[in-house]
Amino acid sequence: MLHAVDPYAGFDPTQWPLDRQGWGHESAAFRELVQAVRPKLIVEVGTWKGASAIRMAEEITSAGLDGQILCVDTWLGALEFWTAQEDPERYASLKLKHGWPQVYYQFLANVCHKGHQQRVIPFPQTSATGALWLRYFGFKAELIYLDASHEEDDVYGDLLAYWEVLAPGGVLFGDDWSWDGVRLAVLRFAREVGVTYRFSADKWVLDKPGRTPE
Repeated sequence: MLHAVDPYAGFDPTQWPLDRQGWGHESAAFRELVQAVRPKLIVEVGTWKGASAIRMAEEITSAGLDGQILCVDTWLGALEFWTAQEDPERYASLKLKHGWPQVYYQFLANVCHKGHQQRVIPFPQTSATGALWLRYFGFKAELIYLDASHEEDDVYGDLLAYWEVLAPGGVLFGDDWSWDGVRLAVLRFAREVGVTYRFSADKWVLDKPGRTPE
């Protein structure tokens, strides 16, 4: 429904050594939430090199689940990646070629190196279009991880869009509570929809009322 041709077909990961550089993927929250929710579909909004997606794939496998992870990202880098050319973790990691980031290929390679091609599905698109596509086809995800833009309006927009994609009884969670834009957007959204935010390890969590259909 998304890829007419397997995006991993014919890709040579040996040209891209394993590089799980990222932030927050070692959190215990991934295991806690996967075990609690036991999702069939996870949507990750903001993937970068795939460290968190790979971690969730490992947790799904460990739990004996037959779930998949849809990774929505432009792989172009957020604002903070383009504002500090001296930062090796951000600007340099874009690996620009003719001015275009090559991070997507590092993501594919990382997934291949870890053997999760059947679980991790890339969707190179904006978060807004990703949510519209999911709604168009009627998909509901039991677990959604938001880690894209850190600008307040962007985060709030993602919360609105993906709350509609979240299954009843599902969990929407995210990273970077210390960022003002993230925290203010979550607080505003939680207040407006009438839910209480909580934490699982270092991740903020919003639980959607209702029971997830069997």
